[in-house]
Amino acid sequence: MDPSEYKVTDLIPQRPPMIMIDRLVHAGETTAGGKLLINTANTFCHDGHLLEAGLMEFIAQTAAAWTGFKQLSIGQEVRLGFIGSVKNLVVFSLPSVDTEIESELVLDSELLGYTIITGKIFQSGSLLAECEMRIKLEGR
Repeated sequence: MDPSEYKVTDLIPQRPPMIMIDRLVHAGETTAGGKLLINTANTFCHDGHLLEAGLMEFIAQTAAAWTGFKQLSIGQEVRLGFIGSVKNLVVFSLPSVDTEIESELVLDSELLGYTIITGKIFQSGSLLAECEMRIKLEGR
């Protein structure tokens, strides 16, 4: 099944107003991608822009949707995950409201129950932000 065939709320444990991904557009073995249309009601918007915390949460929720998709694909329930750490966060630009951003994630490794990813956010082909994130799933 294609990840875009799922409602994003089926893939992630978050609920409004904390949903920071509109759809998972790609979910491979080692890569994933998502999209988010930024609107003025977004919790992480201020002065017409999505803040740094919103960018990090978009990466985290893309990872959550990716993991949820993999879990549902093998008949498991979607589990809650937690950000363990964020390293090397670089923000080049903050996106404006009423624009769409895209995430690209790469699985770096899985170690001691943590999933380590590199996440990047793009808008119209320009890199807006990137970081390394360690994520721990509940029960692992």
